[in-house]
Amino acid sequence: MKVLELGQETLEAQGQVMQRQALRIARRVAYGVIAAIFGLFALISLHGFMWAFALDIFHFSALGAASVVLGIDVLLVIIFGLLAARHVPDVMEFEARVRRDRKFAEFKQALAFSTLTGILLGPLGRFAGKKAAGGLRNIFTRR
Repeated sequence: MKVLELGQETLEAQGQVMQRQALRIARRVAYGVIAAIFGLFALISLHGFMWAFALDIFHFSALGAASVVLGIDVLLVIIFGLLAARHVPDVMEFEARVRRDRKFAEFKQALAFSTLTGILLGPLGRFAGKKAAGGLRNIFTRR
C-alpha cells in the first residue's frame, strides 16, 4: 500500500511542478506580448512627438532627431524582451521539485523492498528457504 501512496504523492508533486512551469511560461508570453505592443505603439504614436521634440528643443538635425527616437524604441524593446526571456523558477516550484524528488526516491525504495519481500516470501523464497533449512539440518544432525 505504501508504494501506491508514494506513487500518488510523486505524481501530485510532478503535477504541481508542471503547473508552476505553465504559469511561468504564461507570464513570459505575457511579457513578450507587452514588449511587442510597446514596440508597435512606440513606432506609431511616439515617433512624431519625439522627433519634433528633439528637433525643436535640442536643436538636432532631422537625422539626429530620428536617431534619438529609434534609440529609445530599441531600448524599450530590449528591456521588455529581456523580461520575457527570464527563466527563473519561483520558490513554490522549487519546493515542489524537491518534494517530488524525495517522494520518488522513497517510492523506488519501497518498490525495491516490496519486490525483495515478494521474492523472499513467495514460492521461490519458500523453496530456497526449505533447501537452506534442509542443508542446515543435515549439518547439525548425527548420522
